[in-house]
Amino acid sequence: MTQNAEDHKPALIQAPVRALDPDGFAVVGSGTVAFALGVIVCWIYLAPLTATGRQWYLYVAITGTIIGLVGLGVGFVRRHRRQPPSEDSVEESLVDTDGVPDRD
Repeated sequence: MTQNAEDHKPALIQAPVRALDPDGFAVVGSGTVAFALGVIVCWIYLAPLTATGRQWYLYVAITGTIIGLVGLGVGFVRRHRRQPPSEDSVEESLVDTDGVPDRD
């Protein structure tokens, strides 16, 4: 058995482009709004949906709205953690120029 000792270059290289929406607020937010509108529409037409055995449409819309709200919460936490501390933060005021916290 022989081994291939040649150097291989990757077939695909990712372009150095920043993500348009790193937190996903636009996608998750629009999906959540769509599901919330679906809840309203299904609630209005609940009697015909129940009569035809399609009441599960309402349950899907409610579930999508709840999952979207959870996703928005996760995105908010990710965005908050990624932001650098502000100039007036408590953490910054307790740190000297050498980067060591003051202890009294």
